[in-house]
Amino acid sequence: MTFRRWGIFALLGVMAAAFAWPASAASPRRFSLVAVGDIMLDRGVGRAIQRRGWSSIFACVRDRLRAADITFGNLESPLSTRGAHSPKDCVFRAHPSTVKVLLDGGFDIVSVANNHTLNSGRQTLLDTLGILRSNGLRYVGARPERHLSWWPVHLQAGGLTVGFMAFTDLSFEHGSYSKVDKDLGKFAEKISTAARKVDVLVVSFHWGEEYMAMPTLRQRQVARVTVEAGADLILGHHPHVLQGITALNGAPILYSMGNFVFDQRQGERMESAIFELSYVAGDGWYIRAVPVIIPSSRFGPEYPPTTRSQKIAWRLAELSAKLGTYPKVASDNAVILHVASRDDVSLAQYRSN
Repeated sequence: MTFRRWGIFALLGVMAAAFAWPASAASPRRFSLVAVGDIMLDRGVGRAIQRRGWSSIFACVRDRLRAADITFGNLESPLSTRGAHSPKDCVFRAHPSTVKVLLDGGFDIVSVANNHTLNSGRQTLLDTLGILRSNGLRYVGARPERHLSWWPVHLQAGGLTVGFMAFTDLSFEHGSYSKVDKDLGKFAEKISTAARKVDVLVVSFHWGEEYMAMPTLRQRQVARVTVEAGADLILGHHPHVLQGITALNGAPILYSMGNFVFDQRQGERMESAIFELSYVAGDGWYIRAVPVIIPSSRFGPEYPPTTRSQKIAWRLAELSAKLGTYPKVASDNAVILHVASRDDVSLAQYRSN
């Protein structure tokens, strides 16, 4: 199944700043969001933090991460001193002090709905939630009351109530507390219930297949159900590489934002982006993806040389084109596009195409 472009995409001309607002005499409600992919603070990253200090991880991109009203990422490692720990077997557990990395990056909310959240057991998960909470970080995708883990978290930004939800949807068995229901009708009810209580609903998914550059049919199916149920934005992770950007009924779908802090093999796994999203009520989303690389010398994101930045940007643009979306690559190698408000294209119109 592929998504068709039905006229809601308007290429941006020039964006002079990271968040460029369209002129409007009425001053519509708006907010900015920075979203990034997988953040893993154990193994080689943990050793890099010990050598260089926690402030070294986001030293090159800190200002951009902090510039948004809301900054979001997927926390791929629990934070605790208790429980199983075998990094070589991908059983991750980072020291609680590494929460300072997230604070330094200005993160407001993280997803803990992924296949590593329960690597070290329930108590380690509870420790993680407690550490995040005590440091003023919101989290989504798990709660001490397991049956409530799907519940949304509400943040206020730009006069809008922004809801966040997080789920896993993986083909293998894992211990996440918040999974997409086997009955997609039941899952859709959760999304629609949450959507009715917020102005903007953001849904995060840990899904897809590792190292695959194109989303699976299952990802596309779940994305469609999620948007039709009322989601306004989908943020994806788990494949460890970038996948394309598309949209459905005015809702952007970022199928995979790739790695952001990780210690994997060099190449496309260590080429990613910072996704800057600006939402304007009644106008839609302005998206700007800024290429980054994750060098093995430090495992924190930094801006690549021009040639490599161009390579990353054009790959993301080409992957998006395969999904029916045609963003522009700007002179600074950022990938940019505008996704118009869902009010401009009704769901009935979309289904008729």
